[in-house]
Amino acid sequence: METEGAIGLDATAEVEDPETAESATTPIPADATTTTAESTSEFPTNPLRDAYFGELHIHTAYSLDAFIFGNALNDPFLAYRFAKGETVKLPTGVEKKIVAPLDFAAVTDHAEALGEYEICTNPEMKGYNTETCKGMRANEIKYFQEVFAGIAKSPAKRLVEICGEDGKTCVDAVTGPWGRVQQAAAENYEPGKFTSFVAFEFSANAPEGGGGMMHRNVIFRSAKVPDTVFSAFEGTGEELHKWLETNCDGECQVLTIPHNPNFYWGRLYWGKNSDGSEWTQDIVERRERMDRLVEVMQVKGNSECQTGIMTTDEACNFEMVFQKCTGDNTVGCTNEYGLVRNGLKYGLRHQADMGVNPFKQGIIGSTDNHNGTPSDTTESDFEGHYANNDGAPEVRLGLKPNPTALAMGLKAEDDPTKLYNPGGIAGVWAESNTREGIWDALHRKETFGTSGTRTKIRLFAGYDFPADLYTKDNWVEVGYQSGVPQGGDLGAAPEGKAPTLMVWAQRDPNSAPLARLQVIKGWRTSDDQLEEMTYDVACSDGATPDAKTHQCPDNGATVNLDDCSISTDKGDAQLAATWTDPDFDPAEHAFYYARVLENPVCRWSMYDAKKANVEYPKELKKTIRERAWSSPIWYTP
Repeated sequence: METEGAIGLDATAEVEDPETAESATTPIPADATTTTAESTSEFPTNPLRDAYFGELHIHTAYSLDAFIFGNALNDPFLAYRFAKGETVKLPTGVEKKIVAPLDFAAVTDHAEALGEYEICTNPEMKGYNTETCKGMRANEIKYFQEVFAGIAKSPAKRLVEICGEDGKTCVDAVTGPWGRVQQAAAENYEPGKFTSFVAFEFSANAPEGGGGMMHRNVIFRSAKVPDTVFSAFEGTGEELHKWLETNCDGECQVLTIPHNPNFYWGRLYWGKNSDGSEWTQDIVERRERMDRLVEVMQVKGNSECQTGIMTTDEACNFEMVFQKCTGDNTVGCTNEYGLVRNGLKYGLRHQADMGVNPFKQGIIGSTDNHNGTPSDTTESDFEGHYANNDGAPEVRLGLKPNPTALAMGLKAEDDPTKLYNPGGIAGVWAESNTREGIWDALHRKETFGTSGTRTKIRLFAGYDFPADLYTKDNWVEVGYQSGVPQGGDLGAAPEGKAPTLMVWAQRDPNSAPLARLQVIKGWRTSDDQLEEMTYDVACSDGATPDAKTHQCPDNGATVNLDDCSISTDKGDAQLAATWTDPDFDPAEHAFYYARVLENPVCRWSMYDAKKANVEYPKELKKTIRERAWSSPIWYTP
C-alpha cells in the first residue's frame, strides 16, 4: 500500500492544531523569511506558522463597474470594516456580517477607471457635469461597456468627453482614489490582529470578447508603492510585469495573481504572450518571478480542473461555469489552457525545455465580490456579488435577466451568472499576522485556497519522513526540518528513495465534516507526455482507500433538501496521512498538491429557491462538496 498510514478524527471531536501546540523554542525553519524587528518584538510569532484566512480580490465603489451596478457607498474603508466583523449594508439595503472576522485583506479596485470614477463622483472635478458622468451616476451600464471597450481599441482609447483626446485628465485624476486606497489600508492595519495590503487589479480584456478576462491582482508588501497604477490602457499583462519591475524596487515589493483562468479563453496557459505574440526568455523569467499565485476558485467558478479536459477526475465537476470547447471555438467555453491543473502540467514541460517554469503558481481562493464585502462566502445567506444587478434571488437563479451578463457583452441566452457561486477564500501559513508575515507566505507560495469555508489544509514532502509521522505531535517541526512545505521545491531524489508526503486537513466547525483527503500528482514523462493521478490517502469513518482504484468508499453522508440539514454521524473533524508515491520515476518532472473534500451541503441556490418560493431550476445542482486545495510542491530532477 502506498499510504504509509492515515487517521481521521470523529467529526464531533475537539481538535488541537498541531502547529499551535508546538513548543515556542522549536527552531525556525530554514526557509523562514526574516520579519522586521518591529514585528518580532511587538507581535506574537510562531516559527512553525499558523493558518490565516483572507481576501485578495475585492471590489468597492471605486471600481466603475461596481459603482454603475449600484454600489455607490461601500468604499475601501467600509470593506475593511466588514472584513473585521462589522455589520454593513449591501447596496440593496440588506444588512450583512461576515461569519467570522478575516485575518487579512486587500482591496483590489480596477486600475482602468479609477480616474473616470473620481471625475464622475467628485463635484469639484472638471467633467463632473458631462453627459457621460451623469449617465454613470444614473447607473447606465452602457458607460461601463464603453470604458472597457476602449481597452480593446488599438491603441487603447479612454472616453474623450471626460478624459480628453490624450486621456491625461483621467490619468491625473487617479491620484485621489489611489491615495485613499492607501489611506484605507494604513488606517485599518493592526499588526498582530488584522493585515491590510495596498493593491489594485489590472483588468485587460481577452481580444475575442465574450466577457473574456486577462486580469491580475497586484499585491504590495508594504506602504511603499508606486505613485500611480498601471492599467490595461497602458499595456498588456507582460508590460504590467515590466512596469512593476521598474516602478517597484528597493523597499517596494510586489507580486501578481492571475484570476479565474476559466475566463481567459485559454490565454493564461497557452505558452504565448497574452496578445498572441511569442515569448522571450526575459518575459518567461519575469512571469515566474511575478505570477507567484493563481486563483483556483472565485464567484465565476472553479478553475482547478474539468472532467473530460486532460483528466478523468470526477471531483473536478465542481461549480463549473462553462462546457468544454468544441471545434475552433475558444469563447464562452473551457479548453485545455484554461485550467490550473493543466497549467501546472504545462509548466513542467516549459521547465524542461526552457529551464524556467512560468506556471509555477501557488493556490489561493477569492471572491471577486463587487459589494465591498470581503469573503462573504456563506452558502446559506448568499446575496449576490454585483450590487443591485444580482441582488434578488430570481436574478441569481436565472429566472430574470442579469444586467451583469450584458455588461460582459454576453447575450441573454449565454448568461452564465446563474452558475456562479459565493466564491472562495485565501489561506496562508505564516509566522505572524503582519504585512511581512502574510506577504512573505504569499510570495513563497505557502498558501491554500478554499471554496468558501475556513477548512485548513497542509502539505510537506521529503525523503526521510517516518511512516507514522501523521501520528506524531511534532509532525510540523519534522516537516520543516526534514522536508519542504507546500509551495516549495523538492530536490533530486536520493538513490532508491521516493517522495513521502505528510498531508493534513481540519474541518471548519461552521461547515460540514471532512469526507476524504487526496493527493493530486502531475508529471511529464520521458517522451514528453503530461500525466496525472488522483490518490485518496485518508478516508473518513475509519475506511481505507481501495488498493487498485486509490479511492475511498462513499461515507454515506446525506443532505435533507427540505431543510438543508446534513448528516451528523458521518465524516471526520480531521484527516491526516503519510503517503509515499508508488509510481515515482526520479527522472521525471512532477508536482504534488493536496485536496480535501467535505461532506455534501445545500448549494446557495437551494436556499435562494426557498427564499423566493420558486420551483428549483432543473439545470442547477442541489448540493455541493466544499473543498480546500494546498499549493503544489514541485519535484525537479
